[in-house]
Formats: sequence, structure tokens, C-alpha cells
Amino acid sequence: MKLSRMYCNRPDLFGPVDFTLGLNVVMAEIRLPENRKKDTHNLGKTTFGKLLDFGLLAGRDNQFFLFKHFDLFKHFVFFLEIELLDASYITVRRGVEDASKISFKKHQARRQDFTLLPESSWDHFEVPLDRARDMLDGFLDLRALSPWSYRKELGYLLRSQDDYRDVFQLQRFVAAHSDWKPFLAHVLGFNATIIAEHYKK
Repeated sequence: MKLSRMYCNRPDLFGPVDFTLGLNVVMAEIRLPENRKKDTHNLGKTTFGKLLDFGLLAGRDNQFFLFKHFDLFKHFVFFLEIELLDASYITVRRGVEDASKISFKKHQARRQDFTLLPESSWDHFEVPLDRARDMLDGFLDLRALSPWSYRKELGYLLRSQDDYRDVFQLQRFVAAHSDWKPFLAHVLGFNATIIAEHYKK
């Protein structure tokens, strides 16, 4: 799975973000001379990570800026283009107004713009969220994560600043070691079943 492109039906307000094939860095920079002395924190780096998570079918969080300011963003539709293991692409379409309805389009060329694609041209149109997650898990085909889905690893890939206080333990799993340690053991090549059994006991 490689992120290829993120864009929106409102390019005047949110321009397309094209990812490179190598390392991608989100860097905040203050360019206006009158703002030079301001802090470079709170410029949107973490928010962009959360927007990627939205495109990767995160659940609805009413504190997330899209829903917290629903009246401002309800007409926005986001598109996330992902390169698959076979070098083809899948584009995920998810709107703010009906965030539980997801659409998919498979294609061969990168950096497409499907903002005006008619409903009949989508491979799967407005699929319910839970089913869409299962479908995206199948498209991504990350068998090495089995029996966990792609969503389980995203916490380690899309981190907030607080998640770097402890390399392995994410803030969202502060209390539930049984929820994250078997998965992490599996990713590191250990027998996750033994760890899971330990916590059951």
C-alpha cells in the first residue's frame, strides 16, 4: 500500500496533494514576513494526518474538524488514491455529509481526478462503512497482517505528537495492553497467540 494522491471536490480550498514514490515529509513553513515570529506548531500537520485517516475509513469522531464545523465542510468530498501491490490503483471517495457511504474505483494510471465521475462509472458506489472497510482490506491484500485488518496498523503509521512518547504504545491504547501487544508481537515476527493467551490468563 502506497499513498498516491489526495484531493477534493473543492480544489480552490484544498488543492491536490501528490505523494512521491519515496519518503514523504509534511513540513510546516511560515512564509509571510508578518508571521515570521509565530510558532510553527498548529499549522495543520496532525490535521492532515487525520484527514488521511478519514480517507482510509476512520470512524466518525464529532471532535474531528470536518464534523465539528459540519456546516463549513458538509459539501466537501475527499478522494484518496492508493497504489496496490499489483501496481494498479484504487481511489476511495468519501464525502463529509454522508461519511458512512464510501465509493471505490480501480484504475491503472496514477494521479487521476474522479471528482466529476458519474455514479455509474464507480466500481462500487456508496457502500456502507463497515462493508467498505472489509472491501478496502481485500483490495489492499496485506496478508502479513492477518488476522488483523489494515486499520490496526494505521495507528502506528499515522501518529500524533503524543504517540511518540512511547515508541510501541500509542496513546489510544494506554490501558488496553491486550489490544495492541499481540498485534505488535505479530508484526515483529513473534507468535501473537502466546501473547494473547498470556493476557487471557
